[in-house]
Amino acid sequence: MPRWEKFKSPLIVFAALLFFSPPFSWRASWAAASGAPISGYEERRRATAALMEAATVWVVTEDDDSIGNGSGFLVADGIVMTNAHVVKDLGKGGKVYVLNERLPLREATIVKIVHDKTEDEEVGGRDFALLRFTTPKSAKLPTLSFNFDVKRMDRVSAWGYPVMVTKFDKSTRGLREGDSGGLVSAPVVYTEGTVSTIVTDRLGSAIIHTAAIAGGNSGGPLVNGRGEVVGINTWGYKEDDEGAFLNMSIPANDIVAFLRENGVEPQFAPGQIYVARTRPAAPPSSSASGARKPGREPEDRIRDAGSFTVKVPTGWSVLDEEENMVLLGADDDSAAVGVLVAENGDMSLDEVAAAYAEEFDASEPVFEDDVYTFRFEDDGVENFVVLGGGEDEGTHVMIFISGDGGSPGVEEVLNSVEDK
Repeated sequence: MPRWEKFKSPLIVFAALLFFSPPFSWRASWAAASGAPISGYEERRRATAALMEAATVWVVTEDDDSIGNGSGFLVADGIVMTNAHVVKDLGKGGKVYVLNERLPLREATIVKIVHDKTEDEEVGGRDFALLRFTTPKSAKLPTLSFNFDVKRMDRVSAWGYPVMVTKFDKSTRGLREGDSGGLVSAPVVYTEGTVSTIVTDRLGSAIIHTAAIAGGNSGGPLVNGRGEVVGINTWGYKEDDEGAFLNMSIPANDIVAFLRENGVEPQFAPGQIYVARTRPAAPPSSSASGARKPGREPEDRIRDAGSFTVKVPTGWSVLDEEENMVLLGADDDSAAVGVLVAENGDMSLDEVAAAYAEEFDASEPVFEDDVYTFRFEDDGVENFVVLGGGEDEGTHVMIFISGDGGSPGVEEVLNSVEDK
């Protein structure tokens, strides 16, 4: 097995699968009515608008004599993501419809609803629903990608169908009178703002932003300037005494977890890797009954990556965990280490190393002590990758490190990777 302990410094991202963005697939060209050319910036904004107009849907519910509405967005062919509270109160005979300016009225079925119970002054918790409909052959509808990189001061926009705006459009006249027959879509509404902060409670996180939302926006996407989903607009909070109003969205990370739990494989924006959020396991108390003997590693601090085991250092969390991959991170966000076991296919290990290095625009792989290493730079951060062969000649083991390679715990993780 490779002597991982040699590599005690710089190392970076398991998020190392950062690629340069391909050309924007929904780019379009427009000219002003005067025939004057428009700027590249304006063209990109219009391309994003065209994407959002096609991928944001109006969700209309009908139950006895009651009609309600919200928003949603396409996450796969014929699959709409929305909020649970938009559809969860429908009776047995209730119906759900989806439509937009490209999608004619379609009846949808509710695939899954999850709505966590929250207490007063809690912002976290899932409020998700999946809807399925049959896509018309004539409709060309895009699905939105997810981007997990969202920080305060980022520019964001909300897309949806707030009643306070759509009620002025003639398309909603019948709906306002309690008749959904022959319904055509209202125009989707765009508002823009910035991320104020991200708050967290016992149930999860919420993005606080200034892109205005109102009743009817629930379930619509919050996106960045490229139309990549960073959150789902879920609710607003008004402080009457202060005259203040907050717009809140559930982050993309939690949406993706819900989609995957329900068999939907979402699209990610270029360079994005899904990182599941988990709370770090509490270390066992030495005073507790049945405490482990000194020097014995608790089982919940060991993780499997394929045919290898990886130790979770004290003060680190398991960020993501799948069958052949484990991603660990320091709780102070100073470093992350990922261990990935994958099949070589018909390629030799040196061919695999060359292919990865080319993909990352990295330095030439160097072979020493049974492992390949290479470096690449992204946004000024030096990345380091170690690639070695597994016990099975048809597999390889890749270790990525992000952040501070000298952070406490990095060396411990590297030295702990071994065959079962």
